[in-house]
Amino acid sequence: MRLRAKLPAIFLILIVFMLAMPAYALGAEAPKTAIKLYMNEKQLVTSEVAPFLVGDNTIVPVRIIAEEIGAKVTWDGAARKVTITKGDMNLQLTIDSTTAYIKGAKQTMKVAPVIVNGNTMLPLRFVGEHLGVEFNWDAITYSVHMFKKDDSASVPVTAQPDGVDDNKNEGTPVVVPPDQTTTNPPTTGTQGSLVTSIELTDKELIVKSKDGTLQPTVMKLSNPTRIVFDFPNMVLDDSFQKLLVKNAGELPSKHPLVQKVRFSNYSDSPATVRVILDLKDGGADYRTQPAKTPNQWNAVIEEHRLTVVIDAGHGDQDPGALSITGKHEKDFTLSTAKKVQQLLSQDKRINVLMTRSDDTFIPLDDRVSFANNQQADLFLSIHGNSAKATISGTETYYYRPESLDFAKVVHKYVTAAAGFPDRKVRVADYRVINKTTMPAVLVEVGYLSNANDEAAMYKDDFQNQVAASLVAAIKEYLNLK
Repeated sequence: MRLRAKLPAIFLILIVFMLAMPAYALGAEAPKTAIKLYMNEKQLVTSEVAPFLVGDNTIVPVRIIAEEIGAKVTWDGAARKVTITKGDMNLQLTIDSTTAYIKGAKQTMKVAPVIVNGNTMLPLRFVGEHLGVEFNWDAITYSVHMFKKDDSASVPVTAQPDGVDDNKNEGTPVVVPPDQTTTNPPTTGTQGSLVTSIELTDKELIVKSKDGTLQPTVMKLSNPTRIVFDFPNMVLDDSFQKLLVKNAGELPSKHPLVQKVRFSNYSDSPATVRVILDLKDGGADYRTQPAKTPNQWNAVIEEHRLTVVIDAGHGDQDPGALSITGKHEKDFTLSTAKKVQQLLSQDKRINVLMTRSDDTFIPLDDRVSFANNQQADLFLSIHGNSAKATISGTETYYYRPESLDFAKVVHKYVTAAAGFPDRKVRVADYRVINKTTMPAVLVEVGYLSNANDEAAMYKDDFQNQVAASLVAAIKEYLNLK
């Protein structure tokens, strides 16, 4: 009777809770990790509600539209309508409606604008593309790169992500193609240390400076494929300044995988030298080398090889779960991981790396940094679960949206191979699948606390079968026939 008396109150609390939830929580994909926004490769600061994904659409605060794209935004509270104008372009969007009007013409959007914690949130790509902004989604760094033309230029400009010619427009690098004139290239000479040498041999890229620290940020971009190295607090010395034409310079390539080398004074806030390797078909990877002399930075440029990191969960003083018969999870994970490594290494197209190959304790952050530093293409962590003795089955976990497809493929194969109940693909904030920068999955093959699961999991035949399924999943995801 007391339970029945409380039911209406419980329902009332649930209703109030749902009304108080942010709009995106009822239909959109809440942010699992921060989405970074860049305009002409300058990172934007979002101090209010963080951008988030609805499907594959990035939703951002209206301020990003107004301030960074340079549009005028007006709000009609009674109609819950946002009007965005820039030049002769006029867009009208209504909160919670996928119907938009572009210059008065009706058009349907994939997602609707919403209000979150008092902030108007708009679909970035839909609005931006109508205002002349180009977009590039980088799944590895979980970031949106936007490129807008220089509205003050005397000729139309098509934005290019690498932007070896750039000028300054209110503190933001403006990206223009190498064959276009820049009206105001970055000032140089006193803003940073001097880059005195840029050389690409048949093996490596070598950059030298007069003084200061050469520590670039690196982007790998596609269409066309290229590697971009940005050296902050650096400017080109006079020998390179003389080679610049419209703030763009080129060097011939001696490397078989690189078409040419481009360089520029990319920015003066801070002073930044940009070096771009335009790659030939098939692409390439870079691998940083120890500096041979002071004020020098080296990176080997080598043929791209798919790299997969296999992570055997736990190890040494971290035994993981204790099985129903007293066995350790760390032994199951290592044995299975080594079988995956052995099978996967037979494919010479894949570089297989292990976070541990013996009974060693590796901190979680070290596993993450290992995979990130190796620029791995995939990360797979193998585990065994534990709960009540009645629970049985296989679960596959992911955290970042770009890992979902990999998780689905892994789960499909390993569930069939293990033969345990299907406990679905799930989201969890495990550090090794949150902080890694490539698609990353953690698979709980079975429950060590369940007599049926555990009896199978320590048998070689079972582990061989699971290992083969994981290899098949990796190859399918990487599209390796």
